[in-house]
Amino acid sequence: MAYTRSIFSQLLQWIPRLEFQKAVAAHQGDYRVRKLRTWSQFVALLFGQLTGHHALRPIEAGMRSARQSFYHLGIDAEIHRSTLADANDRRDPDIYRDVFYQLLPKVQRVAPKHRFRFHGVLEAVDSTTISLCLELCPWAKFHHDKGAVKLHTTLDLAGNLPTVAILTEGRTHDVTVARSQTFAPGTLLIVDKAYIDYAWFWELTQEGVGVVTRLKDNASYRVIERRDVPDRNRTQGVLSDQIIQMTSIRGMRYEGKLRRISFRDPQTGHYLVFLTNRMDLSAKTICDLYKARWQIELFFKALKQNLQVKKFLGTSVKAVMTQIWIALIAYLLVSLVKFQARLGWGIPAIMAALTVALFSCRSLDSLWNDAPKERCAKMALGQLSFRFS
Repeated sequence: MAYTRSIFSQLLQWIPRLEFQKAVAAHQGDYRVRKLRTWSQFVALLFGQLTGHHALRPIEAGMRSARQSFYHLGIDAEIHRSTLADANDRRDPDIYRDVFYQLLPKVQRVAPKHRFRFHGVLEAVDSTTISLCLELCPWAKFHHDKGAVKLHTTLDLAGNLPTVAILTEGRTHDVTVARSQTFAPGTLLIVDKAYIDYAWFWELTQEGVGVVTRLKDNASYRVIERRDVPDRNRTQGVLSDQIIQMTSIRGMRYEGKLRRISFRDPQTGHYLVFLTNRMDLSAKTICDLYKARWQIELFFKALKQNLQVKKFLGTSVKAVMTQIWIALIAYLLVSLVKFQARLGWGIPAIMAALTVALFSCRSLDSLWNDAPKERCAKMALGQLSFRFS
């Protein structure tokens, strides 16, 4: 009878050791290491992410109970919490940043396409604040007596995959990080009002990058043209479609024309005004695009509620950054499972199934055969409504 590797071992096959060791060598991760090599640290921390363990002792106990699987996991020594804590404090977290970007294109290849009728990449840009105890992490001072780091993310809305993840101090402004990124021509960015920077918008327009956001209430502008709104769009909530030019000092840094679309959500009654540099898309499409921005909020929610980025195994900068990067790698692996098995499940349901079967020796595909694949199908976009941000 042929031997079947454990579910955990099958997941790790998506991270080839040769590629992993290139990242380790680039940052000298195993230099003068005698007890716990970087791969063993990674497997132990990934185990903690997938099983919901947020302390070193449960991770040590859980890995010890699966000692018989060490060979197939590539682990060559026992996992002890003391050596794991030392590795978290000393090892360069950029190793796991590199591993994240090694894995990302593999997941993108099996991810679905976005549902909008235009060609090009559709991305949402936003950040989330991860709170830390200032007494334990004095390096993470945010404001007053609070500590925090910020995770700045660019999310590909085709498969809800984080294509860019940047970790900074909690006080770093969102626009500062966004301006440091490069976007391919034809990309359409969905951002909230915190990212409004008219000089940056003009630079993006010159580079062929589209933007959809919400107009601030105190914005100064003059209307140049009023476009007709079809009756079908009016029944769906579109009230007006205008071509405008900004008249404030900061607004005039955008040297061209912009488009202002007002909308009232038929379900909630919320009145919203959108701003975009895309003149070719219908007004209703622009409204739907901003509605899809909520996917990045769902991503942050999944990250914080289902992965371990609220309670940390260490208090040093390296320990915190390492844990966040491995949480992002775990998210990619779970997304990969979702796309390959064509599951309509949400991230929590997939992780619950993986947790109880992680060390079982069976085919990964067989894990979903006895469960309804449409359990959570179409819930992500079907139940969205407009919300203020």
